[in-house]
Amino acid sequence: MKKKIIYPLRISEMDKRELEVNLLLLEDKHYVLINNMSRLLTSQKTKHAEKRHFCLRCLNSFTTKEVLKNHNEYCQKNGVVKVSLPKNGTILKFNHFNRSNKVPIVVYTDFECFTKPIQSCQPDLDKSFTEKYQKHEPSGFCYYILKNGEPVKQVLHSQREDGEDIAGIFIGQLEKDLDRIWSLENKPMVMTDKDKIDFENAKTCYLCKKNVRF
Repeated sequence: MKKKIIYPLRISEMDKRELEVNLLLLEDKHYVLINNMSRLLTSQKTKHAEKRHFCLRCLNSFTTKEVLKNHNEYCQKNGVVKVSLPKNGTILKFNHFNRSNKVPIVVYTDFECFTKPIQSCQPDLDKSFTEKYQKHEPSGFCYYILKNGEPVKQVLHSQREDGEDIAGIFIGQLEKDLDRIWSLENKPMVMTDKDKIDFENAKTCYLCKKNVRF
């Protein structure tokens, strides 16, 4: 059986009220009273059976009332998230067929960083904000180059002294390796007479498989 997801449809604009009533709208357009929000929603948030405390505006859950209270102070100052569903009969199609071409060279990269504490200004509590308290400084990197699916180059570099420009070393070394590999890969296309005839007579795109109109 397909699992049902519960989400808010209408939220009262009254932030403070003595009596709080929560209703659940069923598929047959009938309302039922929700006596225990935790029992109703916990299973769709976590596999643990412990009681959760839910924000009735966004349905995020928290382990304690204190954490929920802190969240509410923030949540009340921001707009309610609305669930937007596509219209009936809507069909998504993939149109970026040019991105289906296989590329001859692929690079996988990874960085290692130190986290250093930083000082920042006091945020405005009346607005949404991100508190910056530490900075990531690169301490090393690794990259792995594949050509036509085969590994051709692997580079590992770790910081040797304080102040070393890890990002600059990464860019310089990678550009050098790619220029060398691309110079070997970038060769003029060789087409036989038959290839040229097939190209001129082609009526179907080899990517999207649709007829081509000239």
